[in-house]
Amino acid sequence: MAKKIDYQVIILTLLVLFMGTLIFFRIPVNGFLYISLGGDPFNQYIHFFNLFHDLARSGEMPFWSWNYGPGGSFWNDFGYYMLGDIFIWPLLLLPKAWFPLSFIPMAIFKIFLISLGTYLLLKKLGVNKNIALIGGIANSFALFNFDHFYTHYFFLNATVYFPFILLGFERFLSANKPAVLFVALFLASISNFYFLFMITLGLFFYSGVRYFVASHSEKTVKAFLFFHFRLATLYLLALGTAMVILLPSVYSLFQSNAFYRAGQPIEDALLTFNEVIQKLLWQGGINFVVLLALPLFFINGFKKRFLILGFAGVLLIFMLMVQQLNSLLGGFSTPDEFRALFVFNLFFIMLSAVALNEMNFKQAKNSIVLIFFSLLIYLWLDKNPFTHYGNVIKFMPLAFAILFIGGQFVSNRRLKAPVFSFAALAILLYSLLLPYSLVNDLIMKSEGEELEETHKGVWGVLSLMSKDDYKTHFDNDEIKEGLVQLKEDKDLYRININYPGVSGYNASMSYGYRSYLTYQSLVKWNLQKFEMDYLATAGTRRLNVVNGFPTNTFLNTLLTNKYTISFAEPYNLYGYETIFENENIVIEENQFSLPIGFLYETAMPISAVDDTRDPLLDERLLRNAVLPDDVFNASGLDSDESTASQTIGSLADAVFDDETRVETRADGVWVESDTPIQLTIPVQDHTLSELTVYADVLPYTENEGLTIKAASNLGASYVLQKNMRNNHYEVDQYTYMEAKNQVLFRFGMDSETEAIALTIQPGEFLIKDIQVTAADYGTYEEIIRDYQNSSLQDIDYGNNYVNGRYSAELDAVLFLSIPYSPGWKASIDGQPVDTFPVHSAYTGILAPSGEHAIALRYKPEGFTAGLFISIISFLGAVFLHIRKLRFS
Repeated sequence: MAKKIDYQVIILTLLVLFMGTLIFFRIPVNGFLYISLGGDPFNQYIHFFNLFHDLARSGEMPFWSWNYGPGGSFWNDFGYYMLGDIFIWPLLLLPKAWFPLSFIPMAIFKIFLISLGTYLLLKKLGVNKNIALIGGIANSFALFNFDHFYTHYFFLNATVYFPFILLGFERFLSANKPAVLFVALFLASISNFYFLFMITLGLFFYSGVRYFVASHSEKTVKAFLFFHFRLATLYLLALGTAMVILLPSVYSLFQSNAFYRAGQPIEDALLTFNEVIQKLLWQGGINFVVLLALPLFFINGFKKRFLILGFAGVLLIFMLMVQQLNSLLGGFSTPDEFRALFVFNLFFIMLSAVALNEMNFKQAKNSIVLIFFSLLIYLWLDKNPFTHYGNVIKFMPLAFAILFIGGQFVSNRRLKAPVFSFAALAILLYSLLLPYSLVNDLIMKSEGEELEETHKGVWGVLSLMSKDDYKTHFDNDEIKEGLVQLKEDKDLYRININYPGVSGYNASMSYGYRSYLTYQSLVKWNLQKFEMDYLATAGTRRLNVVNGFPTNTFLNTLLTNKYTISFAEPYNLYGYETIFENENIVIEENQFSLPIGFLYETAMPISAVDDTRDPLLDERLLRNAVLPDDVFNASGLDSDESTASQTIGSLADAVFDDETRVETRADGVWVESDTPIQLTIPVQDHTLSELTVYADVLPYTENEGLTIKAASNLGASYVLQKNMRNNHYEVDQYTYMEAKNQVLFRFGMDSETEAIALTIQPGEFLIKDIQVTAADYGTYEEIIRDYQNSSLQDIDYGNNYVNGRYSAELDAVLFLSIPYSPGWKASIDGQPVDTFPVHSAYTGILAPSGEHAIALRYKPEGFTAGLFISIISFLGAVFLHIRKLRFS
């Protein structure tokens, strides 16, 4: 017998299309894309998709990318963002330029899925179809979903999966049908480990409560334990099947900066009840209906089931009140971000729907309580307006309560339906007006208006990107014209692009060049540590391994920089010759460039440079491979301690400003001032040299990050935020607990500077040392010529492999400017050899003398084990399914 058509699903579809179109259509009509001109979609996600698109079409597995910073694992690091995002996969079939155009239709599609999943779940729970339909809309059109979409579009995926996971749980509990739960858990597992954690906690909470209130569950300890054993088995099989994507992501997580993040301090340990309401209605923008259910459960507490649901609701409120617990449930994010709201909102929607469906509102106590609490919400909204339509939405709770209760007393069926429809309309209108108001603010902000009052979303209001903005930043003709000039060069090299305000972090992903820049949460910590300690730049997830030396000739050459493309002033680098110039673009080629691999015949143990920094650090890296101590001891290589650097200024010659109190001590110079501390160091005459300023400054004043400004009389100026607080690194949420207080400012080639000016922020500091050094370029040229003669030749490379050959008179270290990863496996003449970190962040191989072929192959860390677990788990799930069919 054919199933009846569920007309509510058709109505739900039409409502989502109508409301979604009404909310969104003004964005493209006003010339904007639904992407913020700032924040993560702008800085990350478009670039990430462009990279994914290119890798997927390259003909190789999208394992490694040379266009991800200095090189990195797409499979490991981007499982978190999009590798496991099934909503991205269809877009890979379309042109890259369509991605930003997909945001609005994809948002409407996801909102529909959230609505549909919630509707099916509520219907499965026995809720009236009409109430279930309204519950689906109330869940999907909550304001936080729209906040998330234009700031973190993939956050919405968890909101899509969660109702289907609970629907699958209900089918598994009532009829032992595991398919929906298995598939939904699998999709959530490949999508994002961060939100999988929240989903797992939500499922655990739901299962514990639901088992005891379900009419068809056996209420014995044995039955409870047996059911949850089967549930855990199903969960683990779904999780295991996802391991081919999930496990490499977890590997990446544990090698990233995630465990060095300080996090924002939680100021109030416990929110008041009013603050919780503000958090739900203001920040989250959830529907008012979720606040009406809890009192109804308690005044109908003669049913044990109602009491359990009531206490479950109280527990949810308690979880929101305790800030540390709120942070835990949100994946250890700051409570203000409220990332687990999708779990809470669905639970509140379910409680509300059950209450409205099962309570008898012909009983005076229920009607009185519903109207009383809707009146309280009206008064709260009246006192705390937060949208363009505050004078309208404040009436929605009262209108709903009166109409809903009135409908209970209407006996005429022709009148009953319209009354309930108008009650539902109050919820729908509330759900519509909040995101509609958000879009008002977004358009106004994007058109340059100053907003005194905005919606109170989690992320606030950011300007939207126009089509011209998109063209400028992601499809820039000038950048493409510059890159075209280099199209004949097929070598594996890196480029510095200097295009202030346009080409920034991650631009190499969109334009296909190899760079030093990237910005995302899972950049390897050893690279960031190299940036912070060796280069003395602020440690953030915004990796820029040339940030500390855009004008440092030595290290640019070591890390395979061959060209600079400048749309502003060219960098001040030695040995770079102009090979192309027009009105806007200058392209310079490094005459001393090195390939991605060359031989070091001398080395140093990392312990010799890791505990302290010195003015000669750059030259030491130029002369020696810095190796782990055990590798250095096994290599048998000597260290090169010679130097071509000359000290041409020091702390002893420093002149301080009159406002600074200065005291010379045995361990340095103590300085204290309520105003910025300024000092000038005279510089001796010097020939054309690499100019470097070294400073060792210990702060004794708590600060947001020790800031030092350095400037030469050439006009070059650098600001260093040494990201320390109480002698610990800290900036942009990230902390490195073993602070190195020594820093290097690199000024590039110089022969004219007469004095160096330094400015330190107000406070108390011990200046232990300052040295100005000049390194002779003659020695630099000699060293580089030797490296060019003993470098990797006949290089052949792809996304996941590098081949070449070398010739060495002595045993040496083959240095490869490939970020170190155990996923790279190396062989010499076909025989496997070990790799190890060089300079703490790049790759090295002990290279025996003679002529040899070298081969490197990349496979993501955790991929093989994850694939094996996925196959075994999937076969296990199939076996259990077949066994179930056989014995059913």
